[in-house]
Amino acid sequence: MPVNYLQVQGQILDKCQQARQNQQVYRQRLEQALNLLERFAGELDTLRAVVENARTADSTLRCAVPLNEELNTARDAPVMGEMPLLLAADGSQVNPSRHDAVEFAVINTGLFRIQPGTAHTPREETQTQLYLLEDLHNPEAPLTEEVVALRRDLTERRLLAERAAAESARPVITLTDGPLELFREPRDNPQYDQMFSEYLNILKKTKGDEVVSAGYVDKPRSDLVVRLLELAGEQNSAAQETARRRPLAGVLDRVIFAGLLGAGQRSAVFAIQSGMAERFADCDPALQPCFFYLNVSAGFSEPYLARVEIPLQTAQNSKLLDALHAALLQQCRQMGSKPYPYALHRAHEIALISRLEKEQIETMITRAMRAMGLEVEDKSFKQFHKENR
Repeated sequence: MPVNYLQVQGQILDKCQQARQNQQVYRQRLEQALNLLERFAGELDTLRAVVENARTADSTLRCAVPLNEELNTARDAPVMGEMPLLLAADGSQVNPSRHDAVEFAVINTGLFRIQPGTAHTPREETQTQLYLLEDLHNPEAPLTEEVVALRRDLTERRLLAERAAAESARPVITLTDGPLELFREPRDNPQYDQMFSEYLNILKKTKGDEVVSAGYVDKPRSDLVVRLLELAGEQNSAAQETARRRPLAGVLDRVIFAGLLGAGQRSAVFAIQSGMAERFADCDPALQPCFFYLNVSAGFSEPYLARVEIPLQTAQNSKLLDALHAALLQQCRQMGSKPYPYALHRAHEIALISRLEKEQIETMITRAMRAMGLEVEDKSFKQFHKENR
C-alpha cells in the first residue's frame, strides 16, 4: 500500500498550526536570550561560578563555560600568508545483519590530504577493515552496531594521528565530521572503556606538536550557550531549583550567534561542561573539549553557522586557532553557495561503501567459506523478498 497522503496532509496542517501558535513564545524566549547574552557578556568569573554551583547540584549538567573571551565576541577571519596542511577523515560502515547469508561488518575509512596554495596534488587513501565469524560472535565483546560506529570513530582519529605524525609541515589541521566527544557509548559493554582510553591516547599524541584535532558539526542543534544563559538568569535562585528548568527551551545557539557574527567571523571559544567532557579533562586537562561557532557563509548570503570542536590546548594557542579558522573558511569557500569543508566532502566520497560494493564483499566471503568447506546459510526469506520486490 502507498503512503496515505491524505492523512499526512492533515497532520502537516495540524502541526504547522500548532507551531504558529508557539511562535510568539519562541520569539519572547529568543529576545530574552539575546538580552542575557549582552547583560553577562563580560561577567566571565560570575558565569564560571554559576556553572560550578549548577554542576554540584546536577551531575548531568551539560552547558558552555566561558574561557577568556566575552560572550558577544566576533573575531574576523585571520589573514594567513600560507594555508596549513589539512588532513580530513571520514568513515562508512556495513553493520552485521542476521538476514544476510553470512553476517559480517566492514569499516571503510577515507582520508583526504590537501595543502592549499602549493603545487602538491591532493592525495586520497582508504583503509578497509573486515569483521567476520569470531569477530562478531565473541560473547565477551559482541560487535553490535554501536560498537561498529565507535570503532569507526576511533579508526578515523587513529589514521589522522598516524598521518599527521609522518608530516614534516607544521601546523597540521586534522578534521572529522561531528563532535570530538563520543556519544556512542554502548551500555555495559567492556569494549567501550578500552576504546575510549585509546581514543584519548590518540588525542594526547598530538599535544604540543602543532597538530590540531578538530570536529566540524554542520547545522548544529546544540544549546550549550543558551543553557549557560538560563543558569545566569536564575543565579539568585537555589541551584537545586534551576538545575532542571529550561526557561529558554527551543532556542538554539546558532540562532543567537547568527545575529552577532558577520561572514567569516567566529564566536568566543567556550569549554564544554558535561560528564563526558570531564572524562577528557581527567585524562589530561589539555584535552578538555571546547567549541566555537563559525559563520561560513559569504557576505551576500544569509548567515550559516557551524560548530567547531577543539581541545583546550588548541583553544589556548592563538596561532593554531587562527590557522584552523582560516583553513575552514578556505575549504568552505570551495563549495560555493552551500558551504561545507571541501576536504571533508572528499573524505566522505572516498569512504562511502555502495550497495554494489557490499554485495561484492558478501560474494567474496561466501566463495572463500565454501572453498574451505565452511557452511554458508541462505539469506532470510524476509531479505530475499525485500531484494526481489
